[in-house]
Amino acid sequence: MKKSNSALYAALLYSFWLFFVSLNLEAAENTIVLGSAKGWGTVEQRTQVDEINAVRPNSVLTLSSAMPNEAGRANGAGQTSSGSTEDFFALYAAFRNFPVQESVLDLALSFDEGVPERFADNRKNYRVVVSRAVQAVNERWARYGRGAALFTGENKAAGAPVTVWPGPSALFAPGRSIRDFSIEFWLFPNAMENGEQVVAWTAAENQRIFCETVRNRMRWTFQNFFAPPDRLRLSGRAEGRVGTSDRLTLSVESRVAIIPRSWSHHLIRYNADTGLLEYLVNGRIENMCYTTANGREGGDVYTPLINWDGVFILGNRFSGMMDEFRIYNKVINTPGHSVLEKASYTALELPELSKFPRGGGRFETRTIDLGEMGSTVKRIEASGGRLGFASAGSKAMTVKNTYAGKGNFRFPDNSSVQFFIRAGEEPYRFGNIPWIPVVPGQSVPGTVRGRYVQIAADFYPSGDCSASPYLEELRIVYNRNDPPYPPSLVTVRPLDGAVELSWRPSPDEHARGYLVYYGTSRGVYYGEDASFGASPINVGNRTSIRLEGLKNGTLYFFVIAAYDGTGPRPEDLHPGKFSKEVSARPLRTGQ
Repeated sequence: MKKSNSALYAALLYSFWLFFVSLNLEAAENTIVLGSAKGWGTVEQRTQVDEINAVRPNSVLTLSSAMPNEAGRANGAGQTSSGSTEDFFALYAAFRNFPVQESVLDLALSFDEGVPERFADNRKNYRVVVSRAVQAVNERWARYGRGAALFTGENKAAGAPVTVWPGPSALFAPGRSIRDFSIEFWLFPNAMENGEQVVAWTAAENQRIFCETVRNRMRWTFQNFFAPPDRLRLSGRAEGRVGTSDRLTLSVESRVAIIPRSWSHHLIRYNADTGLLEYLVNGRIENMCYTTANGREGGDVYTPLINWDGVFILGNRFSGMMDEFRIYNKVINTPGHSVLEKASYTALELPELSKFPRGGGRFETRTIDLGEMGSTVKRIEASGGRLGFASAGSKAMTVKNTYAGKGNFRFPDNSSVQFFIRAGEEPYRFGNIPWIPVVPGQSVPGTVRGRYVQIAADFYPSGDCSASPYLEELRIVYNRNDPPYPPSLVTVRPLDGAVELSWRPSPDEHARGYLVYYGTSRGVYYGEDASFGASPINVGNRTSIRLEGLKNGTLYFFVIAAYDGTGPRPEDLHPGKFSKEVSARPLRTGQ
């Protein structure tokens, strides 16, 4: 009688847990915070949007100021400019090449050809040779387009991974005296080991450009590359002397560590008018220097003079992926990959002389992992405000009022922020998913479901372009779609060339069916013998199955997982954790 009461008590306790505890787990909300003390590292693409520190204790996102030295941003000397004439020329300098025109593109390696042997310069200024150590990946892994180059780090036997030879019309052709230039690419390093050479240029008389990994950072070194203004002419090639003794050698290094197994954008650009060499990572200036004799602004500018026998080598001793390697003959002024978009300005056009761009600005985050397939975004929450200048002509940025956090992010002067969201199950296929407008604090449409989510925001200035909204913090509130609990009491009975499996159903009410995994090694379930097919086998909502076609005398191991999704592939079914492993050896026995 005691045993019967104990069993009844255990059943009631289990039912209580199933109804109340699992219900609470389903309703639990999770939150991802962007901005505030977390920073804005998830914001991947920005157009006319800056991150500044002069408004709140933490950095905020706001529209780019038309005057580059305003909004708490200092010029190269650490001071702010005050003359209207200087402001006008600074404005012109900032926009004369924005965005970049395709006409200034010197080399374009998209790696979209599908096979390494076909990698080629789309501008036809360079000849490309690829070794057998380089592989091609498809659009699922590429940062842009249909493919990317995969470097394995095993280059000694196969030679240089990717060799790029300049032709007579190339920017880096022998004997050329270069003015402005920019080099950009996307990088996905596997480990960021010291000494990996992502980009290397070598030419006669020890002239080199290296972009290599050093202590989880990227360092650009220019050796004998910049010549003094009175020596911008090569000696005859037959003489074997090119006069490198008085050339500059300098380097710039990223301040932030480059995160392995994540895409990052790298841009090195040089302005021959000022001698300014800048290194940007993900659209942010990481380091800079001047190619002058004293290393400061205002001296005689040393400019590039290309020696003979120069060649680019990409991916030497590098393990990871590269995409969209490009060289320009101008200074490009666009972060991220917006340089590929159709240009709306030419070098001769100027924007309106206003405090903030009349057309507004936009940012987009990278895809953010919610942890489980089928997760549901409930709402977004935002905090921020509006900022402007204290008075006409003032350089002081002031916070006028703040946004409460719910409802339309809009102010009486028509400055506003409009938010958008989209979600999907794969992080690399977001291009065809439409953006859905959302209002902070209000419920997000139920169609926004998936493991990955992406946020965008459009910033609009006031009607007279004298004020801009700012965003201090953004929260994504969501319900994570945790997979169903595994079944219990799994049993197996061996038969002649078969086994019979049975199990108790998963306690999760959302379980749609079960996957049977099997194999011939403990913990490794890649079996192929069963007549139903290779592991795993989708058995639907059944709680038992007879697997035939197995080999007598072979020991098989089995686990069961419940799933709650739908789709043709096992990963689309969203399976949960494995049950306890069981094993059996089919045998033929006498009758």
